Amino acid sequence: MTDQDLDREGADWIAEMLSDDVGAFVPSEFCDLVIATERQVREDVGDADMDHAAMAERLMAIFEADPQLPTQTGAITPMLIFEVLHWEDEFRAMAGTPRTVRPSPPDWRPARGS
Repeated sequence: MTDQDLDREGADWIAEMLSDDVGAFVPSEFCDLVIATERQVREDVGDADMDHAAMAERLMAIFEADPQLPTQTGAITPMLIFEVLHWEDEFRAMAGTPRTVRPSPPDWRPARGS
């Protein structure tokens, strides 16, 4: 299985888990976008271990700059991104490709939205 296949399978699984968790539909395309953008950010900044709180804030800023994404309506929030990252950890561990990231600050709250 290629990394792209694993990412696609992960996005589908994460969307299902997260939809159940939040009680609303979360499209797998959004989860795929988070995974792909996260990978690019980790490469660009050279921080493979960046914590999820910092990553969620970075991704939110990137997504807010894209007028095609519904960030202003509250459909995409830092907390939703944070949850995708958490579920991605769960998926990767089950798939035998766990990753290590620094723990987020225990008192982290999104700077924008919830």
